[in-house]
Amino acid sequence: MRKAAKAKGILALTLLCSLFLCITAYGNWKNEGGQWHYYDKNGQMVCNDFKKSGNSMFYLDETGNIARNCEKVIGNYLYRFDADGKFTRSRLGEDGQPEYLEGDYALNHRQQYLNKKANPYNDNQVVQWFNATYAILTKHNSCNIRAYGGELLLAGVEGEDDGSSDNSIKERNRKMLSKSWGVTDRASADAALLRLLESGRATGSAWDYSRAMSNLGFYYLAGYYPITESLDRSLEVARTIQQTYGSWDEFIASYLAGYHAWAGDEAENRDLIYEGLKGSAFNPYAVDWNLELKKTW
Repeated sequence: MRKAAKAKGILALTLLCSLFLCITAYGNWKNEGGQWHYYDKNGQMVCNDFKKSGNSMFYLDETGNIARNCEKVIGNYLYRFDADGKFTRSRLGEDGQPEYLEGDYALNHRQQYLNKKANPYNDNQVVQWFNATYAILTKHNSCNIRAYGGELLLAGVEGEDDGSSDNSIKERNRKMLSKSWGVTDRASADAALLRLLESGRATGSAWDYSRAMSNLGFYYLAGYYPITESLDRSLEVARTIQQTYGSWDEFIASYLAGYHAWAGDEAENRDLIYEGLKGSAFNPYAVDWNLELKKTW
C-alpha cells in the first residue's frame, strides 16, 4: 500500500511539474501544426497584434497565425506581408490610398513621392522593363530605379524645380559620360553605344547590353538624345536582350559574371544589391520578362 501511495505521489508531482512547464512556456512563441502562435503570460493566444521574434516583428492575424502573402490596413497604414511574414508599410492619405512605403530597400520616400507626382513612365511596363536592365547600377548610385536613366527632370513640375536641378543633372551626366566613356557630344555618344552593342553580340555578355541600356538613359539626361529617340533605341536593344536571354535571372547572371570579370572582389556588392532589389516591394524584376516590347510613348 505504501508503494502504491508513493507511486501516486510521484505521478501527481510529475503532472504538476508538466503543468508548470506548460504554463511557463506561455508568453512566448509556440509551433502548433506547422503554424507559429504567440501566447501571452496568461496563456491566451494573441490575435490582431504585432509580436517580436529575434530582431523581427510579425503580425498575428484574427486566427493567431502569422500574416503572410497578404495586405492589411492596420491603423492608418497599409501593410504588405510577404511569404515569410516580413512587411513594408505605407501611410494612408485622406483618400484612403497609400502615400508611400516606409523603409523600402529600392526606393526612398522622396523617390516614391516624385514617381507618383512627376514620373511619366512610372506605370509604363515597357519603360520599366528597360529600367530593370540596369537597376543594379541605378541602385548602386542611390538613384531612382523607376525613373528612366535613374533621375527625373522636374522643370515645369509645380513646386519642384525652377530649372536649376535639371541643369545640375545634365552637367553631372555629361561629366560622367566624358570621364567614363569619352562621350562629349552626339557623335561620340553614338560611337560608344555602337562599341557596346558590338561587344555584346561578340561575347554574349549582358554586362555590355546593360551598359548600353543605361548609357541611353544617360544620353537623354545629358541632353545628347531627345527622350523619344532615346526610348526608341532602348526598345531596339531591349528586344535583342529579350531574344538573347530566357529570364531575368539568366540576364542578371550574365551581367554579374561580366561585372565580376571587370571589377574582381569589389563586385560582391552588386550581388547583394540584386538580392535586395528582388526582395523589395518595388522589385524591378517583377515585370514580366516575356512582356511584349512595343512602343508605348
